[in-house]
Amino acid sequence: MRATTTTTTTTTRAHAVGARTRARSNARRATTLKMPMTLTTTAEASTGRRVATRSTTAKREDGTVRSRVRARASTVDSISARGALELETDARGVERVKLRESGWNTWNWRGYACNYISAGEDNDGPIVTLVHGFGAHSYHWRYTIPALARAGYRVYALCMLGYGWSPKVEEEYCMEFWGQQVVDFTKEVAGASETDKTIIVGNSIGALAALFAASTQPQACKGLCLVNSAGNFEPDAAPGPEKKTLAQRAVGDAKEIDGKSADSFADKLRETFSRAVATAIFYSTKFRIRQILNQVYEFDVDDDLVRSIDLAAQDPGAIKTFYQLSLAGSRTKVKAGDLLADYDGDLMLLWGEKDPWMTPTKAARIREIKPNAVYSPVLGGHCPHDDAPIESNAALLRWAETLRA
Repeated sequence: MRATTTTTTTTTRAHAVGARTRARSNARRATTLKMPMTLTTTAEASTGRRVATRSTTAKREDGTVRSRVRARASTVDSISARGALELETDARGVERVKLRESGWNTWNWRGYACNYISAGEDNDGPIVTLVHGFGAHSYHWRYTIPALARAGYRVYALCMLGYGWSPKVEEEYCMEFWGQQVVDFTKEVAGASETDKTIIVGNSIGALAALFAASTQPQACKGLCLVNSAGNFEPDAAPGPEKKTLAQRAVGDAKEIDGKSADSFADKLRETFSRAVATAIFYSTKFRIRQILNQVYEFDVDDDLVRSIDLAAQDPGAIKTFYQLSLAGSRTKVKAGDLLADYDGDLMLLWGEKDPWMTPTKAARIREIKPNAVYSPVLGGHCPHDDAPIESNAALLRWAETLRA
């Protein structure tokens, strides 16, 4: 493992008097960290600035409550690379990407301006590609991005088409669709190749898209990390979701809808009914974002995460996109077990053990298929990288360091 030396220099400017006081009232204290990449930190010059905090809780099995305090940031960072990326720290001092409601970078994929976040592009460490799960986006990796960049990695987090800040359009979404987008993203944006491979990290259905990319393009993949992966890995399992969601059950099967001209009254009625049901479920979900997230998080979620998901739901095309997303599972032809069997590289399972959806039994099943996989359980829910970022970042970095050559 390569050691990293950190040197910190802090300069504080005093306020002047008279007109100079007004001109310099926004003076900042600058901190430079000399690492494999250079980051510049700016903080409020006033040392008396308050940090607003709120208490969050985590449920224990014995029914007691464990508290954790989060806060809005007291500092703002910018990563000096190809573009500014604002960071902030929570009450525990953990860095994360600051929510930017307008989004970040864009990449043209099949005519769509898809969003992504990048950091440490000029580092000399391996490339890391981050792939979010259903209903999430690139900002869901807000804690992971700066941790990896500070450790010298080149980090790229994609907003898959139909999610987050990427366009909300009606396409025939499926796992092959998103998997191919990840393949193209790693090559065209992250610059992965046979001589400069990428580590791919995916959460939930993003783990399946990551698995698709790793298994179909192994020559450009340095390692794969599945974070509470979706998918049915049981023997002879059919393609598609292990358990259908309410929307998937209500909307129906894509085979009955895709490619239909809807000329007949029955076809028109079926599609109209499916879209109406999808719309009702969309609004029900939209107004329960915090409640749903808290069901699968070990710790209470914060306002910025809820806000980030709500922003995507406000897009004018979100309802029609949700309808198509609900059909993605029935469109998928590739089997999760086949993809896993085809992948022959380094594998890590980062698993939130309190996940009510993708329980540790699924991780155990994957390990039966891939006994050499590194298993790293953490106290967290379905999205441990955001729910338990300190432990998740440490585990991911330990494993990633073993791949550096």
